[in-house]
Amino acid sequence: MASPQLAEAMAAASAATSRALRALLGVAEALGTPAAVPAARDEAEEAAAEAEDALKGLDAALAAALSATAVAAPGLEARGIYRALEAVASAGVRELEREQKRNRRQRKLLGVLRNVALGLLLLGTPLLSFDALREALGVTQESHLVPCLATVTLLCQVAAWAADRSGHHLATAVEQQRHQATRYRRLGHAAATDVTSVTEATRAASVAQGTLEEVANHLRDLVEAVEQDLAEAQGFPDSTRALGTAVVALGTVIQDEEGMRRLARALQALPGEV
Repeated sequence: MASPQLAEAMAAASAATSRALRALLGVAEALGTPAAVPAARDEAEEAAAEAEDALKGLDAALAAALSATAVAAPGLEARGIYRALEAVASAGVRELEREQKRNRRQRKLLGVLRNVALGLLLLGTPLLSFDALREALGVTQESHLVPCLATVTLLCQVAAWAADRSGHHLATAVEQQRHQATRYRRLGHAAATDVTSVTEATRAASVAQGTLEEVANHLRDLVEAVEQDLAEAQGFPDSTRALGTAVVALGTVIQDEEGMRRLARALQALPGEV
């Protein structure tokens, strides 16, 4: 029989998984109606935060259950090693996420600078063709103002492209680190399972943990993609790609066939990737 702590943690994880899936579907369906995207994004962020809390509670409950049923030290030592490796991987995820935030701020700043320089270039080029205006501003016909603005615009655009490419690499690195942390966590549970009398409830909790973590990871990736697309205001190409990845990955994990069909239909209704 499951302990009260484990039963409560599993109930919270189940509720968080359901909410995360609804949030995924909400964002997917909102992408076809841009005005509805911000509200769906906010709900997804709240669902992702709830999933994080549920994962922490379930992990603590599982650790307590496994420790309570342990019968041999080697398995516990192995689990301790995997826990340490998991902590290192999780720390890497947090550092990469901080770098992602810095990258997003950099892209926004470069976008603003590029737009300002481009606006001044488009406005100044025809105005400076008037002799009277050049005299009023104290510049000559040979002024380097226009070439300088053009150079700034070009440099900002190139830097923005480089930052965008870096952002994609960071997103890939974050996903890899998350999967690595998940792998170490599961190996730790497996090591303890080899030498402990683990109840069916504990095994079920491990499965629930893996499912929730998978859903939460894809939900976070989708939220980040939506935020980037909203900042760039050029449609939802990154969101569409993130949604496609989620549908493919969760198709073998989630037992809710109707929910997965709705997700797939929402994805098919979106414009192709750009």
